[in-house]
Amino acid sequence: MKVLFRFNGQAAYQIDTGRLKKIRVVFGMIDEKRTSMAWYLFSSDGDAKSKRELANPNRMPPEQFGYRDVGGRDPPHTFKKKIRLDELAINPKGTTATLELDTIESRSFIECRIDKLTTKAKEVVTFPFALQKWISDPSKTRKIDGKVFFLGIARFNAAQFILGPRGKAELLIFGPGS
Repeated sequence: MKVLFRFNGQAAYQIDTGRLKKIRVVFGMIDEKRTSMAWYLFSSDGDAKSKRELANPNRMPPEQFGYRDVGGRDPPHTFKKKIRLDELAINPKGTTATLELDTIESRSFIECRIDKLTTKAKEVVTFPFALQKWISDPSKTRKIDGKVFFLGIARFNAAQFILGPRGKAELLIFGPGS
């Protein structure tokens, strides 16, 4: 049985986690009727810091490079196997996947693609979404290995989407773990 969901990027950050720099992208999975949604986080495996960066013991604040304004597009994706909103990642505490960031096609958008993600129904999926560019481009725009984490379920409200997930989810996004 097939099921349709829509995807929309909410925000993207480069995070200093001590010895590593990670890319974190928050995105929403929206049901077909646009009444409910699930928040997810892609967190990269991280890139080692240079010796010069490691010499500075103070962590840099998160650097945002992508965001979503009210509205925006939310491209549909049809899954071949039925899943619920909270079943995009087979392991909600972290399922391996690849994120591709592309800034070449557009001056104002970052095209994002999650690839090689296994759902709870054991279907390997790929799907696109976009973010608007912040002041600068992301530090990486190639394929990035990492994990997708389930953050929570919420009512879908297009006007509130730009605020992103709240509560414990914010700690996962900005905290040093993951």
